[in-house]
Amino acid sequence: MQIKRDQQIINIVGPTIEVGDLLPNAQLIDRNHQKVELKDYLKGTTVVSIVPDINTKTCDIQTSRFASIALEQNYTFVTISTNSPEDIMNWCQAANVDMIYLSDVERHFSQAAGLLMAEYDKLARTVLVIDGQGVIKYMEVVPDMRDEPNYTAALEAAAKL
Repeated sequence: MQIKRDQQIINIVGPTIEVGDLLPNAQLIDRNHQKVELKDYLKGTTVVSIVPDINTKTCDIQTSRFASIALEQNYTFVTISTNSPEDIMNWCQAANVDMIYLSDVERHFSQAAGLLMAEYDKLARTVLVIDGQGVIKYMEVVPDMRDEPNYTAALEAAAKL
C-alpha cells in the first residue's frame, strides 16, 4: 500500500489490515509508562484514531476533534501514535484532554496492523471502527498524510453498530 505527502510517495510496510479482519492485539504503553494490551481497551463499539505524530498540526487537530466527539458519544475512543508516553502526556496536559491515548513507541501495533510508513517510521493516519467482537467494520487510511480523516464517515459507521 502507498500513501503520499504532497507529491512524495510513502510506502506502508504490510500486509495491512482490512475491513472484516480482527484487529490484531498488540502491546502498547499507556501515559503512565505501563505496558498494556490493546484488546483491553476494546469495549463494545470502539473508534481507533491513529496519528503519525501528535506534535504536528494535523495530528493535533484530529486528536482534539475525536476527544471532543468522545464526550458526546457512548462508545469508546482510543488514540494510538508512535510518540513517546512523555510526548503524549505533555500533549494531553497542554490540550487539557483526558482520553485513552496509547504509545506504539516499540512498533508492535504498527507492524501487526501493517500501518507503518517506511520512510518516516511512524504510523499512517488511519481511523478504524471496531465492533464488540474486535472486527474492523470501517477503515480509512488517509491517502495524503497532511489531510484529516473523514470524521463523518467514521462516526456514521460507529453509529450503525
